Amino acid sequence: MEPEGQDDPKKAPPVELSDALYSDPAPGGARRNCGNCVLWASKTEQCSVMERTKNVPTAGFCGHHIYGAPSKLPVDFSGLHPVDPRFSGYRVVQDGVACENCNNFVASEEEDGVCAAVTKRKRPAHVHPKGFCTLWVKKEPVTDPKKG
Repeated sequence: MEPEGQDDPKKAPPVELSDALYSDPAPGGARRNCGNCVLWASKTEQCSVMERTKNVPTAGFCGHHIYGAPSKLPVDFSGLHPVDPRFSGYRVVQDGVACENCNNFVASEEEDGVCAAVTKRKRPAHVHPKGFCTLWVKKEPVTDPKKG
C-alpha cells in the first residue's frame, strides 16, 4: 500500500505550514527579498548568517528573512555556524517573493487564499497573498488552450 499522497512519485505530499518557514506579510505588503532583510549587508552583498564567501544579491530570498533595513556590513554573530543556502530555501527572484506570485497559491474571495503545497493541521492552509515560505515556486503564466 502506498503512503498517503504518494500516488505520483514526482509530487511530494504537502508539508505543514511551519515546516515551510511560512511568514506573514512584511509591513506595508512589500515582497520579501534580501534587499529588505536585516541580515543582509548592502555594501558587501553578503548575508550575516550565510558563509561570507557567498555573494548574495538583493534579489535573493530565503526562509531566514527578517523584514527591515539591511546593515551596511555583515553582523558577526559569534558562535553561529554559517547557514548553508541549500537548507534555507535560498534562491534569486527578481521581483521578490510573496504567495500571490507563487504557483502553489489559489486566490479566494476572502483576503487570504489557499496554498497547495502546505497544510495546517492536515487541512488546507490559508495564507495571505503577501506572505511567503521556502516552497515558493514562480507562478506560471496561464495559457488559453483556445489560442493553441
